[in-house]
Amino acid sequence: MVKRINKILLTAIGGIVLILGVLVGCVYFFILEKPAEPDKWADAERYVWNKIKFDQDAQVISADGSEYYLLANKGAAAEDKVIIYFSGGGVAWDEVTAAQPISLSNVMKNGEIKYYFPNIPFFKVGTLGGLLKNNNPDNPFKDWNIVYIPYSTGDLHIGNASKEYTDAKGKPFTIRYNGQANTRAALEWMTNHFVAPEKILIAGESAGGFGAAFWAPEIAKHYPNARIYQYSDSSYLNADCWPDIIDNEWKANFAATFGYEVHGDLISSVFAANRKLLPDNAILLQSNTLYDELLYDFEKDLNGDVSDDGEYIHSWSARMLQSAGELTEVLSGYYYYITDYGLNEKTGRTPHTLSPLNHFYKAEQDGVKLMKWLDDAVNKDEYYSVGRHFVEKEG
Repeated sequence: MVKRINKILLTAIGGIVLILGVLVGCVYFFILEKPAEPDKWADAERYVWNKIKFDQDAQVISADGSEYYLLANKGAAAEDKVIIYFSGGGVAWDEVTAAQPISLSNVMKNGEIKYYFPNIPFFKVGTLGGLLKNNNPDNPFKDWNIVYIPYSTGDLHIGNASKEYTDAKGKPFTIRYNGQANTRAALEWMTNHFVAPEKILIAGESAGGFGAAFWAPEIAKHYPNARIYQYSDSSYLNADCWPDIIDNEWKANFAATFGYEVHGDLISSVFAANRKLLPDNAILLQSNTLYDELLYDFEKDLNGDVSDDGEYIHSWSARMLQSAGELTEVLSGYYYYITDYGLNEKTGRTPHTLSPLNHFYKAEQDGVKLMKWLDDAVNKDEYYSVGRHFVEKEG
């Protein structure tokens, strides 16, 4: 009797799994937006995401060994305006975090979005909204061309190592910190297909905000006559271990590769360096939400801090505000947008990232929308910071 019941249960479970598999397949093939794959960029349709594959000798790969590729979207404008956007997607810095990639099963099991995407999600194109919707009439960057650099290496787009690790169950695995080679291949494609743009917005969110900042000088070198705007959205993580992670875990050889040293306040050290490395008329832009619901948690883990979440998120916020204030004092051409938009009254937290989501159109602080602030800076050469009372109060 027990065997029969078990057989029935197994059959039922198998049927459910089969049905779910069919449903997932239907969603993927008939509902989810998928990138086009034109033979040549010249043949690509406008306002469509295109999957750009690299040559076999490009040495590109995702952390789990899967395919790495580029996404590009041709706007209606001439090739004189380009957004190069670095994707976010977590970070890994040791054996423990490398063993916990973001996956649907992990999210359902643990309820946490940690630690990094080991591959390019099949649904990626469907998540590209906000600033990246270049056919939205409300978007001040409508018609701009977009080169989107996916992120699937857990290394802030700068790693150059392959590490062999063992997970909690004793199973060996390999993580490929290949962000540096992936980015170089993407930039080579860009320079081959966009010869002389007049304006370039080098942007990114979360981990991609760091990537945009790291690689902005390299991009600017390829386009000496272009006006450069570098924008990092929701990219503040302060940890003394950054130099060690960058050079010893990821093997980025940072000083030799990028020309300067970094410190615990990572994004601030990069902004300071970029002020010297970028053209004098380049504009440095940064946005953060006041109590970012995700960044504080990653920073806690980076620092091995076990304090109360409620206490830590306020100390994270204070450091972020202090950093913005200090950069304003010492860097010309630096402007911030800091907002408590979307504050959850129950959790006391604000959204993580604004630019690639519908928040881009809705976020407002002190009567100024985020999209207007960015539009004014990039399209109208009108520069100012928003949320100054947060910074001045902290200062």
